Amino acid sequence: MSLEMDILDLSSISILVVDDNKQMRALIVRILEALHVGMVQEAETANEALKRIKHAIPDIMLLDNRMDGMSGTELVHYIRHDEKSPHPYLPIVMVSGYGDHENVTTARDAGVTEYLAKPLSVAVLGQRLTAVIENSRPFVRTKDYFGPDRRRRKVPPEGSPRRRAEDDEDVPEDSENAA
Repeated sequence: MSLEMDILDLSSISILVVDDNKQMRALIVRILEALHVGMVQEAETANEALKRIKHAIPDIMLLDNRMDGMSGTELVHYIRHDEKSPHPYLPIVMVSGYGDHENVTTARDAGVTEYLAKPLSVAVLGQRLTAVIENSRPFVRTKDYFGPDRRRRKVPPEGSPRRRAEDDEDVPEDSENAA
């Protein structure tokens, strides 16, 4: 399967890359150029990223977690929850060298849209960007969370109890009980 077949045309997309490591930012920018992303901006710190977002909101943010000063998770929390946030619905892909369960869960609970563990490849990043665009998840607000719906399945696993009454709306009526 060729790369072009699996990935959308990204030429009209703008992406902000936030990473305090200059070499990693350069690598990600090169990958995005290989994917023909229309506009790529860079930020070295979370504060610089906030300034860029306020000036021109990108379509997607690629964000490292472990940075000096404000961490990526803290930036996500600010973007999702602060009343001064310019775009609480911004799709955010966390790109981190820490792919363990705790880091992934913490980022997810902060409201990231997707999580990618380093090292990156052109194919994996392209597929993840395509997924973010084509399969955008609705945002959910609860007492403890605001961000993309963390559930990936549209249908509960076989044998799972239905948790909400509206789940029954998707079940076809029984022919015996049909009016």
